[in-house]
Amino acid sequence: MKQFSLIVFFGVSLAFGQKGEQERSSLIIPPKQRVQLDYPLLKGYEVHLWNTSKFELAVSTRNKLYDTLIKSISIQPKRTDKIFVEEGSFLQLENRFLSTAKVEFTIRQGTGAKKQTAKKLTPQRAFYLENNTAQTLPLQIPGVMNSKLPPFSRSGVDLPNGQKIYLDLKS
Repeated sequence: MKQFSLIVFFGVSLAFGQKGEQERSSLIIPPKQRVQLDYPLLKGYEVHLWNTSKFELAVSTRNKLYDTLIKSISIQPKRTDKIFVEEGSFLQLENRFLSTAKVEFTIRQGTGAKKQTAKKLTPQRAFYLENNTAQTLPLQIPGVMNSKLPPFSRSGVDLPNGQKIYLDLKS
């Protein structure tokens, strides 16, 4: 009887002790490159970043209109940090090293000055893929497309949450 009650106790504590964590998105940044994340449908949002690489990661928020720096932080290897991206801004992640950088992140919509009623969110994200290099970037988005991002271009996409985007380095 003691074993049964002990098993029930651990089962109940496991079931109620788990936190409903938000799913993390993963991003791999090539050496000496910058990635800009923009969520135009959100009016300000908080980004929780986990630097899972071996080198420091430069993170900044910039004004969309003038590309001016608003806030800049540096995340040390194997560390975490949060940054708030205001309305009219975008997030920029920069890998300054000769090794790929790996970062995981979650996004939480910011709170406005007035209370808003909770709306059901669509299970997708709208953002831009931007290529600031002189090379065509071959992309693979499973179930969506196999395309190439031309040099110095910007492409808007809507993808479901958790959708992976791969940079095809073999091409």
